[in-house]
Amino acid sequence: MVDAASITARAFIPRRPIGAPSMLEILDRGGLGRTGRWTAEGRELRTPAVLFVHRPHVPAPLFAEALLVAEPADDPRPQVRVRGSFFAPRPEGPGVALPPSKGLPASAAEIEIPQPIVSGSLALLTSDADVAAAKDADAVFLANGPEFARDPRDFLASVARMRETLGPTKVLGVTGLAAPANLAGLVYTGVDLVDSSRVLLDSARGLFHTSDGAVPVAEADRDACGCAACVEGEDVRAHNELALHREMLLVRNHLLHGRLRELVERRLANDPWNTAVLRHLDLRHGDLMESCTPVAGGEILAYSHESLTRPEVVRFRRRVRERYAKPPSARVLLLLPRSARKPYSASRSHRKFREAILSCGNPSAVHEVIVTSPLGLIPRELERFYPARAYDIPVTGDWSRDEAAMVSEDLRAYVAANRYDAIVAHLGAEEAIVHEALPDAVLTARGRTTSDESLANLTRALKEATAALPSVGRGRRFAEEMANIARFQFGDPGLALVEGAEFKGRFPDVHVRKGGVQVAMHTERGMLSLTLEGGRLLSRADAYCVEIEDFVPKGNVFAIGVTAATPEVRVGDDVVVRHSGDVRAVGTARMIPREMADADRGEAVHVRHAVEPPASA
Repeated sequence: MVDAASITARAFIPRRPIGAPSMLEILDRGGLGRTGRWTAEGRELRTPAVLFVHRPHVPAPLFAEALLVAEPADDPRPQVRVRGSFFAPRPEGPGVALPPSKGLPASAAEIEIPQPIVSGSLALLTSDADVAAAKDADAVFLANGPEFARDPRDFLASVARMRETLGPTKVLGVTGLAAPANLAGLVYTGVDLVDSSRVLLDSARGLFHTSDGAVPVAEADRDACGCAACVEGEDVRAHNELALHREMLLVRNHLLHGRLRELVERRLANDPWNTAVLRHLDLRHGDLMESCTPVAGGEILAYSHESLTRPEVVRFRRRVRERYAKPPSARVLLLLPRSARKPYSASRSHRKFREAILSCGNPSAVHEVIVTSPLGLIPRELERFYPARAYDIPVTGDWSRDEAAMVSEDLRAYVAANRYDAIVAHLGAEEAIVHEALPDAVLTARGRTTSDESLANLTRALKEATAALPSVGRGRRFAEEMANIARFQFGDPGLALVEGAEFKGRFPDVHVRKGGVQVAMHTERGMLSLTLEGGRLLSRADAYCVEIEDFVPKGNVFAIGVTAATPEVRVGDDVVVRHSGDVRAVGTARMIPREMADADRGEAVHVRHAVEPPASA
């Protein structure tokens, strides 16, 4: 047994004190963005959401799901009330209300003003000094939203500080900033609530908003718009509010289907602010982004330059460098091109490559690595691991400078860390890039990589490279590759699952057994699924563990029952559920560790196997 005190001391993320506010139940994720349910004052609001400005003489539109008001309105929809500034406060009243703001611009935010930043369940942050004081609020709003339109870097710094200090379950709002063109980017950064004040102001200025940006209304073709407001001849305010609402519905739909990043990348051309935000987010807050990005998901459409810095892509490349080592018996590196079909081994071209490799006489001494953008290098045994099995790129035969630099960097680092006796490159458009990075590589393709001449050259080169090498048994090589998969997924602790193990089945469906007991199962998704016995092996290393209260799960584990979690866990990871070292279940993580620690609602672990409850239970 593992002592409970030592478990907590090993950098587990502990649960916040019971009785702290229940905040946001997160449902779907995309970057820092997410959909969720926020309950305030007995009213439930789906997030992300637009708070539409509501005034007695100009009411919010009927489609508005929530209102931003100055005085309580006789309306059943959820309302957030603004209470003016320190210099001109509005009186307290019923309902959810922001505290009066300090009324200071960002440049003077550090001036001390004796103004509370929390009112009921809401907090309004003006400066860094305010963040810690907002720990008991359910929702946090960033002040000076319009100023962030001029300083995207400061906006992201404020969001990152808030998330890192207060955690993922706080509702985050920002007012005066949202427009149809930047809404996807705002939600992707983790903003849950925006308002319609910017488009209302722009309506008064005669600007016509769409997801492609804003133009003077005199230049807009309202007949081509087709929205209800334009068809019915309503004023530009009605169109702008509807455009913001429709973009929010689109953002939610992309979140639901795991496509928010693709929508954000499509919006980059609409506003320089969008591009600046995404670049700052990827390059300066990459670790925060990666921690919130699932390790499994749907297809990735890598169609733009910014796809090179997606969290899923960066994580895969980093793990190849930090968690991966070539199979020890592999002595010849074979670099191959990607194929449109995934996994690559199912494609016609890669089946032909495999036939050429088998003809060399010592195929197990050859290690296949695919060269591709945006993932760089994909060892054959990892081709089913997300996102290698689920990405798509435009194939033109042309590589950008950034793509070429990325592949060159990865190749040099890989070869420096993994020594081979020989390198053979059987490539198409990638050949020049690889030859520049690895001038000693033997080039075998002549024109098409699948031509008879090219394949004959490949077999000939591999025969020469492997002729003097000892023969490698298929079983030994397969065990080495399974060890690579375990280490890539779980880090070094994963090796305990495969050391001395027997492997039964036909790849990719492989049973991993130790001492006659199954410890894991490799499946089509490219990952190892734990059994209870496998969970016990992983638990001894205190890796990928979720600590729970003293109970035996009779279904899935919810956040309220979690006491701590190890920080390396990501959504989609196989994890061990235990209490004081006693393994109770294994399953798939549905939350990140900080969320498990902070949330009172929501599924933390989707349980696959659980121990039998005691007979008296």
